[in-house]
Amino acid sequence: MIQPAGKGAKWLAANLDGTALTAWHVTGGTAGPAQVHELPDSSPAALAAGLRRLRSGEAHPVVLGGSSVVPPLNVPAAPAGARLAAMELEELTVHALPGLSQPAPCGLIQGAAARLHGFVQLNPDWDGVVCLPGSAVTHWVQVSAREAVSFQSALTGQLAAAVTQPMALDADTGCSGAALTTAAADGIAKPELLAARLAALQAEARLGRLPAEDICGRLWGVLLGAELAASRPYWLGQNVALLADAPLQAVYSAALKAQGLPVTVADPQRMTLEGLTRAWAAA
Repeated sequence: MIQPAGKGAKWLAANLDGTALTAWHVTGGTAGPAQVHELPDSSPAALAAGLRRLRSGEAHPVVLGGSSVVPPLNVPAAPAGARLAAMELEELTVHALPGLSQPAPCGLIQGAAARLHGFVQLNPDWDGVVCLPGSAVTHWVQVSAREAVSFQSALTGQLAAAVTQPMALDADTGCSGAALTTAAADGIAKPELLAARLAALQAEARLGRLPAEDICGRLWGVLLGAELAASRPYWLGQNVALLADAPLQAVYSAALKAQGLPVTVADPQRMTLEGLTRAWAAA
């Protein structure tokens, strides 16, 4: 990690993704372990309170990604060229990194913007697609000549959470790879059957006709099949970089590799921290 020049010995790097606030205390160019706090909601008041707790009363600068306190940049835009803006958040000064927006199809990248920023900084010659799965939304971003050219988003994580809730699946349940790849192939072939397949899967789960691993595999396979069918213009014949936390990294990797795609996997937390650090150094 690079060390920002002339910015003081200590600062706080923080990124909001939904209601998950991840932060690192950075001292002398060295980041401490990531701390993840679940906020009660994503309101400015809850965010400011979370940041104050993380600072523990010390007046360190706060570099913040993922928030809506600054307007996003319209694509095409160079993520590496995004500049921090000093803003007041509930009487707390933060240096905020803007997200990305798109007019058509309408899209907004907030929590994943710092991840993308860090990846492009570390891979300036990357030409292809960056896949950014999140607990709620996944973004497929076309990157060329260091610019985010366009992107497409899918609410796959939200759908998975909604469908899983009545199934009472254990959070630690693993997914069957065979069930996932088979269901993904079916989903790509006939994405219009998504709702019907989810209804059938939910019924089979309630009737106890499937082991938990197969339920998990089929659920993610059906959802990712529909997502991959919709995003085919982005990934077909492209280099794909995958920036996802576990367990999403495993399910997305399995679905993508089943399509014969070369997948470059990068650590999402490292990319996020790098994105915030580079932005602070350039401020």
